Amino acid sequence: MTNIVALDSQQHQQHKLREDLLFSHSQTAHILPLEVTEFAAAAVSFPIVFVKDSATGQFRACALTGLQPGQNLYWQPTGWQAAYIPLAVRNYPLLAVQSEAQSGDYIVAVDAGSTLFNQQGGEALFVADKATDYLQRRARFAIALAQSSALTQQFIARLLELELLVARTLTLTPKGAEPYDLTGLYGINEQRLAQLTAEQWLSLRANNGLLAVHAVLMSMSQLPLLVGRLPQ
Repeated sequence: MTNIVALDSQQHQQHKLREDLLFSHSQTAHILPLEVTEFAAAAVSFPIVFVKDSATGQFRACALTGLQPGQNLYWQPTGWQAAYIPLAVRNYPLLAVQSEAQSGDYIVAVDAGSTLFNQQGGEALFVADKATDYLQRRARFAIALAQSSALTQQFIARLLELELLVARTLTLTPKGAEPYDLTGLYGINEQRLAQLTAEQWLSLRANNGLLAVHAVLMSMSQLPLLVGRLPQ
């Protein structure tokens, strides 16, 4: 169970962080969070989709890694099977949280429920109440990821403003199985994209949004390859 707590040099003096080179923590995740800065690199490995939190109404961008909950078709016991590894997967179980709204300060936190966070083995996090070089490096990565998350939300807000997000139903036909529909996903509305005014088009391009939009559209060519990963 996820248990996010702020790292503390006193409370976690003896704790260590073990590296998971196989990324086993992702093996049951059928969607994985992506930031807009990753879209171009991720598009060659996964379909990029958007999902909506039913409780908050907030959208987030994700790599589609499975065709049903609990299924990651890019993970095998021998390790990760895609060319690209999402940043959130690489930095788990660390993350950075903005200390307060509109603040540039971040708190580095950890999923204390992860077996990677322990007192038995791994890289030390603190020495004499100070963060180790290892933790400082991982913390910088986590903060950069959190900052990218803010950019992603700005990008999604722009998509919503331009009415470019549309609900998608993906009809999948696995080999040797009955077709079924995958719902709850959102994608780019290509018809609406073609109707943008020159001013709207240029506003997307000015903020590298146009590149991200095309990366999402291009990524959908990975969907048949994802279906092809289903066990025969």
